[in-house]
Amino acid sequence: MSTTSHKSALLVIDVQNGVVQNAVNKDEVVAKINRAIDSARTSSVPVIWVQHSEEEMPIGSEYWQIIPELTPAKDEVRIDKIHGSSFKETKLGEILKDQDISHLYISGAQSENCVNATTVDALERGMKVTLISDAHTTDDASVLASITQKFEDSQKCGHTIVVESLERILPLR
Repeated sequence: MSTTSHKSALLVIDVQNGVVQNAVNKDEVVAKINRAIDSARTSSVPVIWVQHSEEEMPIGSEYWQIIPELTPAKDEVRIDKIHGSSFKETKLGEILKDQDISHLYISGAQSENCVNATTVDALERGMKVTLISDAHTTDDASVLASITQKFEDSQKCGHTIVVESLERILPLR
């Protein structure tokens, strides 16, 4: 998806009871995601919620629910997925195209799985991506650091990705 638009959206990926229960720095990351959501809403940047489902986390189960510290607004888009990428076999690509969105702020969990897959897929679709470095997490600190480093290295190579802390990119636009 290559466009000249610079409209943005914030993706909140898989911040669910069954995904973040053992996450590194969970409270701090969730606080950053909440700040990003507040900024997006204040700036009229769409917030898109993504929820993963699998055998151990079926749709509607307690593990599938978004954690109670985060609250989607009634009018915000929700995407259910069964693959790592938030784009694969979902309507996310169509929704972004319909809203003329060409830039994604990425937050959420698991860094090495769904955050990584969605980020790579967005880049392959020609989108600009900002990975909020302190607003994604996983269960292993060394994995978290290596995923962030991977995308920082990609940024240095000139790819259309920015890896930045929330404080440096506020307000979201």
